[in-house]
Amino acid sequence: MSTHDKQAAVSADPRAIAGGLSFFRVSAIVAGLAMFVLILEMVLKYGFDNDVLAWWSPVHGLIFMVFAVATANLGFKVAWSVGRMIAILLLACIPFVAFVEERRVVREVTPLTHP
Repeated sequence: MSTHDKQAAVSADPRAIAGGLSFFRVSAIVAGLAMFVLILEMVLKYGFDNDVLAWWSPVHGLIFMVFAVATANLGFKVAWSVGRMIAILLLACIPFVAFVEERRVVREVTPLTHP
């Protein structure tokens, strides 16, 4: 689909898309970083029997839920399918891939923020 076709399919105004993209970017980066803290928590817990970060798992879950809301918010504004939004959430569960996907989404959606 060309950029012109995508712009025609988008129902939100460019400012709303820009706001949704900013929310998505921040939440994606925070969720990606939170994933690494979760990995550290798991290594400490299962590798060293240390529960010092046991509190982090629910915090990470909350951060991921915010990311899911940000993904849906942006997705509905730019007319993504539900499958596409789910794919983005699944890719965010893989360390490092979350950051790659965030950059790809930003490159795709940024042209829609300029009328």
